[in-house]
Amino acid sequence: MAAYAIFYGVLSWQRFATFHAQIDMSYYLRLIWGIGHGHPDLPLVKAPHFLGLHLEPIVFPLAALSALGIPLAPLLLGLQAVAVAALAWPAYRLARRHLLSNQAWQAGLYALAALLYPTVTVATLHDFHPVTLALAPLLGVIDALDQGRRVRAVFLGALCLSFREDIALQLAVVALAESLRLPGAARRLGLFLCLGLVAYFSIYVLLIQPRYLPPAGSYGLHFGALSQALGEPGGRSESGRALLFLAGRHPFLLLRYLLTQDRLAYPLVLLWPVAFLPLLRPRYLLGALPVIAINLLSDFPRVRTIEAHYATALVPFLLGPAILGGTRATQILSSFSLSSLRPLSSLRSPRFLSSLRFLPLFAILLFSVLSQVRHGASPISWRSPRFAWSDFRDAPDAAALRAAIAAVPPEASVAAAPGPLAHLCQRERALSPPEYDDGKPVEVTVAIGKDRK
Repeated sequence: MAAYAIFYGVLSWQRFATFHAQIDMSYYLRLIWGIGHGHPDLPLVKAPHFLGLHLEPIVFPLAALSALGIPLAPLLLGLQAVAVAALAWPAYRLARRHLLSNQAWQAGLYALAALLYPTVTVATLHDFHPVTLALAPLLGVIDALDQGRRVRAVFLGALCLSFREDIALQLAVVALAESLRLPGAARRLGLFLCLGLVAYFSIYVLLIQPRYLPPAGSYGLHFGALSQALGEPGGRSESGRALLFLAGRHPFLLLRYLLTQDRLAYPLVLLWPVAFLPLLRPRYLLGALPVIAINLLSDFPRVRTIEAHYATALVPFLLGPAILGGTRATQILSSFSLSSLRPLSSLRSPRFLSSLRFLPLFAILLFSVLSQVRHGASPISWRSPRFAWSDFRDAPDAAALRAAIAAVPPEASVAAAPGPLAHLCQRERALSPPEYDDGKPVEVTVAIGKDRK
């Protein structure tokens, strides 16, 4: 955990310092700085208020720290690296509980496999997103429920609600499944908790978000094609509330829209990095369904890939069942005796029988490494577009950029490409034309050198 936090903390900062951050870094730096300094709008995405895109209460304590003068970029990137590294702890606890007493080292390897899931490394390295902080506590909810510690699960779930609004739906599904397994008053309490979580999400999406949603931007990119497929002229459905009503009126059009090859393959895309082991213990897979459903409805580019941060919140609900499925398979294979395989004379070797119990662990490690090579963001991601050592080194124009940034007055409005903009966005107006632009003039434009994309 310490090695992961230090390594990714340094890499994340180096990526930011060498001007390779993307637009999401500028978005959250401006959002959090704005809350702390009395500017709740987001001119970068033409949003009149930060509540127009997500409900993320964790930004309030971060904004308070920003208002106290704590440097925001290193705070966010360091916090994210440490928070993701903590994912290994509930993964280890979960595996350790279901393995034999002499197999603690195997639990450590399951924890390593959790950190190697491609979405995890990509989310750690690529800018800052509050939902990334939810990885460890969400897996902690599964660990607590598996241990029978329901009060702990509730407290961790409450913490998770601060990271993004759709996590409420994930927890609602888990609460419903758990309550149906309980008797009497405990069941009623679980159902009440489920309804409360659904209400939390619904109040935001149906009542709050429509008031502040920007007229154009990521919402249209995500769901504009769906709105058009459901008969909305021009594909403009102005809010989640309108989209839900539209889908309710045209269920058959919605079904036809969802029956595409990439959507049908999406569950396989998510499951193969954990060797399909969640299918052996699928109980907590239910928690992944709300985010999978949202991603199936979206048409944002590459949203249904394991490199996309849109999959981050569902990852714990893949890892938990994968660990439980793998350890269950280990228990079954460990119980095999020589006599049970006597008809297979070629398999009578005690050494072979003893090695069978390592198959699930070997499978999840193998597929985790392979998926990390192809889709991850680490030094072994040789085939992945999400990791390149050049992203942590200065480009030829870096010195000129630093001089230009230092010369910008603190109160001036600025326009710049995403990499430099991340160093300039903690001010009232900061834009990144032409894609992210409010159409109004700015006082300073920081140009990009010809050697930088």
